[in-house]
Amino acid sequence: MTLSFLVIDDDAGDRKLLRRLLGQRKDPSEVHEAVNAEAAMACDLPAPDMVFLDYMLPDASGADLIIPLGRRWPRAAICMMTGQGDEEIAKDSIQRGAIDYLPKRNLSPAALDRVIKTGCKLARMRWQLDEQREDLSVFSEVLVHDLKAPIRSMRFLVDKLNEDLAEGTAKDVRRDVQLIGKSADRLNDLVTSLAGHVHFDHETAEEEVTSDELVEAARTVLLEEIERTGAKVVSKGRARFTCHMPQIVQLLQNLIGNAIKYAGDAPPHITIHCSEIPEEVRLSVEDKGIGVPPEYRQTIFEPFKRLPVAAAIPGTGLGLATCRKVVDRHGGRIWCDEGTTEGTAIHVVLPRRPKPLACTG
Repeated sequence: MTLSFLVIDDDAGDRKLLRRLLGQRKDPSEVHEAVNAEAAMACDLPAPDMVFLDYMLPDASGADLIIPLGRRWPRAAICMMTGQGDEEIAKDSIQRGAIDYLPKRNLSPAALDRVIKTGCKLARMRWQLDEQREDLSVFSEVLVHDLKAPIRSMRFLVDKLNEDLAEGTAKDVRRDVQLIGKSADRLNDLVTSLAGHVHFDHETAEEEVTSDELVEAARTVLLEEIERTGAKVVSKGRARFTCHMPQIVQLLQNLIGNAIKYAGDAPPHITIHCSEIPEEVRLSVEDKGIGVPPEYRQTIFEPFKRLPVAAAIPGTGLGLATCRKVVDRHGGRIWCDEGTTEGTAIHVVLPRRPKPLACTG
């Protein structure tokens, strides 16, 4: 398995030494370089597995860069390096979020292997803990707010049903039963959506699939909605890649389902574009619906973020957040097209083969 490294150091000799030592590892490596903090933050590259960060940079302290790097690449292991060993620097770096500390005089193949093996595992574990903490926050938010509403509605309707049964009004009883059914459906949708958002650390086996298989599986799940709305779902292009299939099916299910839900007055028309690019695949779901205002296109993937125009449309605000979680756990990227003027276009880029749950050197 190929691991990706980012070396941030203004000393050309130190960068060359690290590149040479990383190249001697038995596993293949991709090494990227940045000569200062500004160049590091401007790097346009997928999340590295590990960052080797020099403490003394020409435009910033390496310690001050740990938190911004962690925010940008939360799964990356950050190893602080200095010319001389210093316990205070090591302590400060670890407190700010670095995984390890390595004096440059101790650089060797064995030392790097140790740092990479333990660092990647620790970084992955910490990322999972942060994800679980966020999931618990989402769960408590749902319990406090969203779950109470359908429960209150059902309680009210049960009381009303008892009154109507006592009065013997068959028409009112049927109406009450229908409304209870709708409230139960709403509660079921919310619990299902929440479960899908939380339980992605239950890892499924990877398998090689085609985009045709994924789209067909998502269509099958959404068959009732497609037939009820007269939606037209068209797939163009083809891609083959390795993934956790149930998760990518749910990703497409959520994106297609949203396109159906927010189609507006016209029958939904949804196009799924699939293509292969070097080492990656691209999936795009485009529709001609009500669209997403430009000011919301950056935030719609956050939990509970719903558009003001969607207030009258049933939903939990977790569908796109779940999509982002699926994509993140595959090591990919998801975004809403900034240039679309009609409808909505959501783009997803995934690696041809996702990295395993734990990175080992």
